[in-house]
Amino acid sequence: MTDEVEQAAGGWWRRVDHRSSATLFFIALAGAYGMLFASMLPALVDVWVAHLHLSERTAGLIATANVLAATIGLGLSIRLVSLWSLTRIARAGIVAALVGDLASIVASDATELFLFRSLAGLGLGLLAGAMTNWFGRHEHAERGFGMSIMLQFVLAALLFAAIPALHPWFGQASVYVALLSLGAVSVILHPLFNLNGGSVPLPATMKASAVQEEGRSTAIKVSAVLAFALFELAVVGLWSYMLRYAELGGMSPDTASRFLALSSLCGIPGTFLVFYLGSRYGRLWPLLASLAVYALPTLALIRLQASSLVLVTALVLQNIAWAFAAPYFQAVQASLDKTGKLAVWGMLVASAGAGLGPALLGAAIDDRSYVVAFAAVVAMLAVSALLVARPAIVADRTAD
Repeated sequence: MTDEVEQAAGGWWRRVDHRSSATLFFIALAGAYGMLFASMLPALVDVWVAHLHLSERTAGLIATANVLAATIGLGLSIRLVSLWSLTRIARAGIVAALVGDLASIVASDATELFLFRSLAGLGLGLLAGAMTNWFGRHEHAERGFGMSIMLQFVLAALLFAAIPALHPWFGQASVYVALLSLGAVSVILHPLFNLNGGSVPLPATMKASAVQEEGRSTAIKVSAVLAFALFELAVVGLWSYMLRYAELGGMSPDTASRFLALSSLCGIPGTFLVFYLGSRYGRLWPLLASLAVYALPTLALIRLQASSLVLVTALVLQNIAWAFAAPYFQAVQASLDKTGKLAVWGMLVASAGAGLGPALLGAAIDDRSYVVAFAAVVAMLAVSALLVARPAIVADRTAD
């Protein structure tokens, strides 16, 4: 037994049941600091432009470096799970992110900020990878991933609300203070990653899944990952242009922004529904139902004008379906690979798909017409359903 495991053996976390709903919530809260690296970019970019007087282009490059570093951290976590405990990975990520955020407060130019945000992004990616791997090993993975997505909605809204309140005391550092407070929560809760086998490196002999016995493991896993990536490409790409679409339909910019902000909060009921249903109906049927719920209002937007009622209804249904589907995509990946690595690969590839979404959907918008873009989204959702069907069936069979 290593020194780290011996020290962990007497930890307070031993009294916690890893299967409880409260534990799933606290694990999601411990990893939330690592999951908000993209959500908080608007506030960070605003600080860089307004207070450091960087150009929009330079701020955009730094934001890209932040996200790419987080992606590298995610990928690195896949390698480290065989060498380090999840707790150690999370701790290294938290330290790097905290140092990066603290140093960013005193950055005086673009070069320093680039380095500090890259360090923070790398740490956030490691923490996100540790949390994703922990949920990927869990028997109720869909509930854990649902908790994580719910917290991303809630905490992003709370942090954006807190930043103006902090400004009189901390000025331009307010956004970093808000992030650091979330990092402090991760410091307190990260020992929970010791639970469910997270206190030791992943055994090299651990079987990935019963799926391997069928001789179709690789193809099924790739299909599960690609299905999630295509789903994220479609929904993130479409979401990127919904504000513009609303304005072209006659809404004022303020009204359209308000509608989008309120509709995004409707993702929260979708995550609660995931937690309530769990794997009661397997993974296949919830996935197919949520993809259909997302596709139907998209089809309606092809045929109907973007009146306020139609658009708001579509946005509400789409956000509920988005938040409901994503945890089940990840749960399929978790069921196919009990090491939790596939769930992290899924997040990596899905992030790449989400990044490509705005560019590809933008190419489908012709002369202010969104018909081709909406049709492309529906087609991608259909292909995603076809790709995920077989992996979901195998995952459900394995769970039986």
